[in-house]
Amino acid sequence: MKSKQAEDVILLKQKVIHLQSELTRYKSKLHEYEQNDIYRKYAALKSENESLKDELEQVETKIKELAKKLEEITAENVVLKELALQSEQRYEELTQAKQEKEELQRQLTELKKYVETEQNEEGKPDSWFIHTLRQQNAIIAPSSNKSQVNVNHQLDSSPFTFGGNEEEK
Repeated sequence: MKSKQAEDVILLKQKVIHLQSELTRYKSKLHEYEQNDIYRKYAALKSENESLKDELEQVETKIKELAKKLEEITAENVVLKELALQSEQRYEELTQAKQEKEELQRQLTELKKYVETEQNEEGKPDSWFIHTLRQQNAIIAPSSNKSQVNVNHQLDSSPFTFGGNEEEK
């Protein structure tokens, strides 16, 4: 029995040694797997980091482009606002000028009516101003064909023709 027990002890010792060796081997493999997993994770993270850096560069470039466009559009907006203000001012000036014109036309019409009414009602001679205007119109208006020819002749002459030289025509 002692031999059986000694054998069992030896077998148990061998089994313990074997199990310890297996345990060491599995620990080594576990460590190796952990190292490989860490390496894989490191490589994956490094790759992801590079792609994120590239994406960040693209986004920064896009931001710069958009900022430049915003600046251009803002400058254009300022110019357009200024033009709109100028247009509004011109519109107001034109509206005011139109109102003034209408008022002056109304006053002129009233003045003409007044002058006609005064002349018709009183039968008085024209005022000095109206009389002078009519005289000037009579001087300018052609009284005969001869005066019309003289006017045309005077218009045709220039300082270089020295009066009516008919041959040059």
